[in-house]
Amino acid sequence: MNPRALAYRVILALLLVIAALSAACIVLWKRQAADGADASGSAPLRALDDPEVRRAAIAELVARGGGGWDTFADPAVGRLLQPSAEGKIGVIPVVSNQYGLRERPFVLPKPAGTKRIVLLGDSFVFGEGVPAGDRLGVFLERFLLERWPAPRPEIEVLHVGLDTWNALAEATFVRRQLALLAPDAVVQVLVRNDLEDNVGARGFGAMADVNPLHPERGDGIFQVRFPQRAFDLLQPNWIQHGLDWESRERFREAGDALVALAAAVEQQGGRYLLFCNYSGLLPAARKFLGSRLRPEQWFELPTEFTRDARWRLGPDDAHWNRAGHERIAQVLYALLLERGLLPAAKLQPWPEASALAKEYGDAGRAEGDAEFRADRVPGKRRIDPFLDFRALDHESGAQVHGGVVAGGEAGPYVSLLLACGGKQRVVAEGLGLKRPELGPLAVRCFVEEAEVGTVTIAPGAPWSVAFALPGAVAGRPFVTVRFESRDWVYSGPDLRRHACFVLQRVALE
Repeated sequence: MNPRALAYRVILALLLVIAALSAACIVLWKRQAADGADASGSAPLRALDDPEVRRAAIAELVARGGGGWDTFADPAVGRLLQPSAEGKIGVIPVVSNQYGLRERPFVLPKPAGTKRIVLLGDSFVFGEGVPAGDRLGVFLERFLLERWPAPRPEIEVLHVGLDTWNALAEATFVRRQLALLAPDAVVQVLVRNDLEDNVGARGFGAMADVNPLHPERGDGIFQVRFPQRAFDLLQPNWIQHGLDWESRERFREAGDALVALAAAVEQQGGRYLLFCNYSGLLPAARKFLGSRLRPEQWFELPTEFTRDARWRLGPDDAHWNRAGHERIAQVLYALLLERGLLPAAKLQPWPEASALAKEYGDAGRAEGDAEFRADRVPGKRRIDPFLDFRALDHESGAQVHGGVVAGGEAGPYVSLLLACGGKQRVVAEGLGLKRPELGPLAVRCFVEEAEVGTVTIAPGAPWSVAFALPGAVAGRPFVTVRFESRDWVYSGPDLRRHACFVLQRVALE
């Protein structure tokens, strides 16, 4: 097909995709038919049947849409790449396969006689900031091919990972196609943002500002950087630390997903390894996740690896560079061999890789052995028993897990971290929005897992409330205070914000 013809057909395909629901599409389609190009009026539709045209059309949509993402129907997974497309994520060219993954095409169900290793994760497995050929799976596959004596089987090491996927999305995506994927081993890379919300896709490829798994929370995305974005403050929040209900519940949800995946992989004859890169917080990861797996299913990478400039993209980017990916691939080779993670494999010993795995394993284990403390704040930071949204500073703003924006405007799900340690009641005050369509709004208040009361907020009116804390909750060092609403109005300059009321102050007394 010559370039001019291809361009013409791409334009027709784009018209169909972009304007299918608009009157303009109908007008253009009829005009094209009237000009005699195709009396049936079906040229754009038939153009999409041509794989070359379809790829070009998707590439153009991705280029114009601000990202290469595609909505995935499973709300726990949320988002894949556009299938069989070329584009960029950041500054790195990305080519996707037929399944919407940054990986070469592979066959489902797995062909007989193939040894398949799945590397599962988020941006670290995706290969943030590096070309596809510089990722750990490419190195690991090469190491296996070089050290598997003949006759060796077909070997595939597949990257199944996307930017900002959380642990639940990762495990769900593999578990729900496990019989087709049929991995001999699954190595899941856990990092510190794996407790955050997993966002979906919007428009033609941009990331969304909603979590498909929790649409009732509106546009409240709960991530570590929330205070920095919402209030223009410096400190991240505490959602990764396991100090309160919000964080522990996310650990529990992630842990349930990991345990279910590990059991499913083993049930079909494979092996599972959680490669823990929970940098700086290994005791928390050990307590809430590692304790739920067997020792051979758990490996802790020490924080010193993340801090070493030789292995990271830059001073402000802890993603692995090419050398980092190769280094981790050596460690994984040793773990596959020494922990029997590839049953019946006849891999040759590799003393250098084994020495690396022992060095990092010993250091990570020693770091994870440290006592997890949920009764004190790490370092010199502070957590107060109150929050005043009229006077936030860098530390108090970090007590907001999410759901509130500058000025205290609150959405349908608000989660806050407060110091407790013997306090007897929670008090809160604020204003009703001057939005009569809300009517009297019932807002439920929770402290940790306990529902402590409901406040009814009238449009435009001030409100205040005080609820007693249950005894078991009152004795905890830190607690989550949550507010939940079942109705909201649209707010903000683009009407995309979900707003319920104004929260001025919350305190434990």
